[in-house]
Amino acid sequence: MLFFGLSVFFVSSVQPMFMVSSLIMLVLIYSYVVYNVMGGYWFSYMLMMVMMSGVLVVFTYMVSLSPNESFENYNLVYVFIFMVFAVSEFSYIYGKNMSFLSLVLWNSYFGIFNLFMVSFLLSVMLIVVWLSCKNDGAMRVY
Repeated sequence: MLFFGLSVFFVSSVQPMFMVSSLIMLVLIYSYVVYNVMGGYWFSYMLMMVMMSGVLVVFTYMVSLSPNESFENYNLVYVFIFMVFAVSEFSYIYGKNMSFLSLVLWNSYFGIFNLFMVSFLLSVMLIVVWLSCKNDGAMRVY
């Protein structure tokens, strides 16, 4: 039901930034469910990295070409309803503590390595953004 709701958000959205955010939420939730089902995090991690690096980069570039528009009120209401529904569904389905710090990913022996990799990727992303000039960014159509 949760995936269906996100798919409907993605398809019915008319604003590109809302489409990107719903696609990111869909990928993150799907990779988390795969992590819970498989018991290991490598498959979900690879799925998330492929989707984030491949599909979302191209889609985000195409979104940057479109003009900026403000969010409509009905889109924000849908997002709020979805967030309430998602939190209640996750706590109902799994019936356990679903906090970020309680995941096995951080409690294992390789938890410090995973934390290092996340911080390294974040720092590389910030360095790349800092090195790229503001005038050499994506070409906007106006």
